[in-house]
Amino acid sequence: MKRSLVLLALAISLGLTSNAGAQIEGSEAIRLTRSAVQAERQAIIATNLQLDETERAVFWPLYQEYRNDLNAAINSRVDFLDQYFASYETLTDKEAVALLERHLAWEQEVLKIRTKHAKKMSKALSGRTVAKFFQIENKMDIIIDYEMAGEIPLIK
Repeated sequence: MKRSLVLLALAISLGLTSNAGAQIEGSEAIRLTRSAVQAERQAIIATNLQLDETERAVFWPLYQEYRNDLNAAINSRVDFLDQYFASYETLTDKEAVALLERHLAWEQEVLKIRTKHAKKMSKALSGRTVAKFFQIENKMDIIIDYEMAGEIPLIK
């Protein structure tokens, strides 16, 4: 698993090469990183879950439903970050609070999606498999968030 996560971190690092002042480059880096990570994510999960044939037949359609729901939320995050990159140097107090509220709403939406799909997966798969899957997801998301945090400038 460590090797897989290192490869994921490398893909993220290669995608996030903008400087903080380059607004367009920053949002484009996020898009490129997202694309690279999505391509690697499924392989990392497959390697680390080590499902048998029967479990794979059940898991992967559930996983695809989960990613489809999550991708809609991720799209809203990318839109939010685009808006932030375009205005972080000139945000008014009101705009800053509005962006914060959007971010908090996004976090709630992601939690809602994860909770819904964890319950659904738990009905069809073992608790250990579901828990392990969400552990893997969490580790990958932490790496992504860490890398993004280094590229997203603070409000001026």
